[in-house]
Amino acid sequence: MLETAVKRVEAEGLLLDYSNIALEDLIRVAGVPRSTVFRIWPDRGAFVADLVRALFDADPGFDTGFDGETLQLLQGAIAQGAADTDQPAGVDRGVALRRVVRLAVAHNVVAVEHSVAYRAYKTMSAALASGDAVPGGHEIRALLSEIEDRYCERMAELYRTLNGALGVRMRPGVDERDLAVAIMATIDGMTDHRRINPAMIDAPRIVTMGPEGPEEWHVAALAVYGIYAAFTEFDE
Repeated sequence: MLETAVKRVEAEGLLLDYSNIALEDLIRVAGVPRSTVFRIWPDRGAFVADLVRALFDADPGFDTGFDGETLQLLQGAIAQGAADTDQPAGVDRGVALRRVVRLAVAHNVVAVEHSVAYRAYKTMSAALASGDAVPGGHEIRALLSEIEDRYCERMAELYRTLNGALGVRMRPGVDERDLAVAIMATIDGMTDHRRINPAMIDAPRIVTMGPEGPEEWHVAALAVYGIYAAFTEFDE
C-alpha cells in the first residue's frame, strides 16, 4: 500500500484534500486484502500519516539536512572556510561565512521545492492552516511536529560543524537549534513565494557585503546570512 501510494505521490503530488490517496482505490491497485488494510489503518488520515513518514524516511536530504548537491557545495565551502580562518588577524573572517551561505542557500532554495517529501509536507501544512476539517487532523499535526523536530536536530548538528570550521560561536541566549528554526522558517517562506512569483525571488542581486566586492546573491541567501550574523559571533 505504501509503495503504491509513494509512486502516486511522486507522479501527482499529494492533493490538498488527499483525494488521490483513497484507500479503496489503492487497495485495488496494490492488490492487497481489504480487511488487512483496514486493520492496520482504520482511516485515510492514519494511512496518510504513515505515507508522509515513509516519504521523509526515504528522502536522503532529510537525513543529511540538505540535498546531495547542496551538501557537496557546503562541504567544499566549509573546507575553504577552515583554511580562511588561519589567515592573519585583521582579515575579514566573514568572507568565509558569506561564501558558505551564498553558495549553499542559492542552490538549496531551488532544490528543496523538488523534494517529494517536502511538497507533501507543505500540502499537509496548508490543509491544517486552512481551518477546514482535515482527515486525521490531530495525528497529522503531531506527525508534522515530529518531522520538524527531527529536521531541526539534524540541522542544528550541521550548524555546530559549520561553526566549528569557521571559528564561529552562538551568541549568549541562543543555540544552534534556534538558528535551525529561524533559517528553516525563512527558506520555507521563500519557497512559498517562489512558487507564486519565481522572478521576484530568483532575480539575482549584485551586492557588496565585504572586502570580496560585488557578488551575485539570491535574496534567500541574503536573508539567511542576516540571520546567521545576528545569531552568531566570531571566536576571539
